[in-house]
Amino acid sequence: MIKAPIKLSYIPLVLVVAFCAWIYYPSLTTPGPPLTFKIEGVLDSKLNYRDAGASINECAHEKLLPEGRLLRSSGFFSGWSCDRVGSPDVIYSLNYSDAENRRYYCRGEHGFNVGVTFQHEEFSDIEFLESWERNPEQVKRVCQFLRDGLRQFVAGKSSLFHCEAGRDRTGAVIALLAGWEIESKGKLSDAQISAIECDYRKSKSLKPEKFGRVEGFLRALASRGGVRIFLAERCGWK
Repeated sequence: MIKAPIKLSYIPLVLVVAFCAWIYYPSLTTPGPPLTFKIEGVLDSKLNYRDAGASINECAHEKLLPEGRLLRSSGFFSGWSCDRVGSPDVIYSLNYSDAENRRYYCRGEHGFNVGVTFQHEEFSDIEFLESWERNPEQVKRVCQFLRDGLRQFVAGKSSLFHCEAGRDRTGAVIALLAGWEIESKGKLSDAQISAIECDYRKSKSLKPEKFGRVEGFLRALASRGGVRIFLAERCGWK
């Protein structure tokens, strides 16, 4: 039997198939759903990426936060170069799904940076005070998430926070972390709250009916003593 040589033109196709199989191959060692990696779009317009610290400083016309430490984007960064989202040291995903066993990541110089998650399901409606009062199980997970994010921030690490659109849930997390840091120097002022809301509104996909959502959340916390007191009470932090 004569074996036909493999055409060189088939090699790129074979490599693509092999890559896809490597990304989506079910795990044989982890119980539950197969581990998958989320690879999103290519268009920069969908990334909704920015350095939140630099953005809030720009809105406030003063330096309230260190830059390069609080990064934000949509889920569309996943699978592409970490350079496109500020080359973070760590990624925090509000989109982790235990049912899908999915991980988001970007490609760095030394391999993958995989999203760090504590929740076993997605967070929802965390930009509303009512969710903190009616969903104690979610509050527990959010508190673990924020505690680690603050630990990384204090350590000088660069952290990328994202949800699907990088808008509402991400906006609430950024607001809490930014508010916590700003309150280390005193009470969060109306102008500073407006600066954090200004960053929230920079998301191009944000519809006008959502304007004021982050600002209202922070003002509600201010009426209860501020971000630090609120988190100390809700999370049991000392």
